[in-house]
Amino acid sequence: MAFIKQSSDFIENSKTEIDNIFINDYLPYAPSDFVKVYIYVNYISNSGESPDNDLEKICKILNMSELDVMNALKYWENEGLLKLYGEPVQVMLFPLKNAISNDHKWSKSKYEEFNLIVQDIKKKQIMPNEFNEYYSAMETLNIEIPAFIMIVKFCVMQKGESVGYKYITTVAKNWADEGAHTVEEVNKKIEEFEQSIDKVSEVIKALKSKRKATFEDRQFYKKWTEELEFEHNVILYVAKNIKVNPNIYRLDAKLLNYYELKLYDVKEIAGFEAERESVLKLAKSITRAIGVYYDNLEPVISGYVQPWLAKGYDEQTLIAIAGNCFKQSVRTLEGMNEMINKLYSHGIVSLQSLNQQIESGIKTDNTIKNIISACGLTRNVTSWDRDFYRTWTYSWKLSEDLIMYGASLAKDKAQPMQYLNKVLSDWKEKGVDTVEKAKATSQEKTTKQTQKTKNSAIIHQREYTKEELQNVFSNIDDWI
Repeated sequence: MAFIKQSSDFIENSKTEIDNIFINDYLPYAPSDFVKVYIYVNYISNSGESPDNDLEKICKILNMSELDVMNALKYWENEGLLKLYGEPVQVMLFPLKNAISNDHKWSKSKYEEFNLIVQDIKKKQIMPNEFNEYYSAMETLNIEIPAFIMIVKFCVMQKGESVGYKYITTVAKNWADEGAHTVEEVNKKIEEFEQSIDKVSEVIKALKSKRKATFEDRQFYKKWTEELEFEHNVILYVAKNIKVNPNIYRLDAKLLNYYELKLYDVKEIAGFEAERESVLKLAKSITRAIGVYYDNLEPVISGYVQPWLAKGYDEQTLIAIAGNCFKQSVRTLEGMNEMINKLYSHGIVSLQSLNQQIESGIKTDNTIKNIISACGLTRNVTSWDRDFYRTWTYSWKLSEDLIMYGASLAKDKAQPMQYLNKVLSDWKEKGVDTVEKAKATSQEKTTKQTQKTKNSAIIHQREYTKEELQNVFSNIDDWI
């Protein structure tokens, strides 16, 4: 059964966009989460039999608890925009132009004294819409009237007489979520705030701010100490070391990051930040050396630099590799990463081993160049040549002298490298490992080839009788 349904009037008057009546008369006075719920249930109602037309899924999508979603729906029911009914509960939406009048929903006698007290506290004339927000908060959060008055007084002391209703209702909701509904419970919350306000004020001062600590600051501090379990001295240290635009939100983000990294001690955090500065500097040097630019180096650090460091590469080696990549026209971090993976697979991690590999590569290329010249060719060394040379030396274990002798035999051939491969393969199969053995094998091969030619001539001279041929081919399945 669908959680949200439309009345027939609503279906006829539904719109894709939000009606201006809602924007002008309802949105400015409703809590932001309540607005979010109303817009989303409108969206779902227009989606027909959507799989998301379910209270549990709506809560998950909006990242809100079922209690919060139901409080929002009750609020809009009181505003006359929808109706809750049935078990399990369902929602029926009404068109805004026919919204039920809400004049009846609050008892004037019930809140008459409350109105006078709150107006006296705030020292100004309060509009009906603001009072409605207070009534709705008390009704949906089950807060006693005297307890809510204490919350109003507390907020005025924090923010002054101009404090907005949204701030007041936010404080009320937070405390109600923590179980504060009565005078005694709200008073306990105020005492907790006052007991911690000195420490919170220290944090605000550490952020280089002269403002007074607020309820929001206290909520942050409570999260850091109770949920994240940071000690006060750690919070102060982090606050003092925020260099760019220090504020409560940046401090919260920093502490959350340290919490995720399991860094709780000042020494651990200081070490991490010192290393981070070094890594940031390294990321800048690498990107500069390879010829690329990034506004934000965070992806470079997390995606490339830190994994490279984890493999054992140091700053000097990475910058050298970046410079070599640039010279080879490998000018992307992904290309450099492929290069490092190849080096790492061969155990080349230090700058010394890198230089040794480069020197060895230069020496090898010079040797291959000599082999190519011995074959009568004048071209440059290619990757194919390197692959051939690696096979001849590392796989077949042939000496350079033997390879050079083979090249001299291939010099006058039409395809000298092809011939050289064939000759060397033949020597490898026969176990020829010296030039002397190769010369002997070549002489033996020449003799055998001459004898084979003679034998071939003799064979071709033989004549077969008709009977012999018929006998062989008639029994071909027996000897094939």
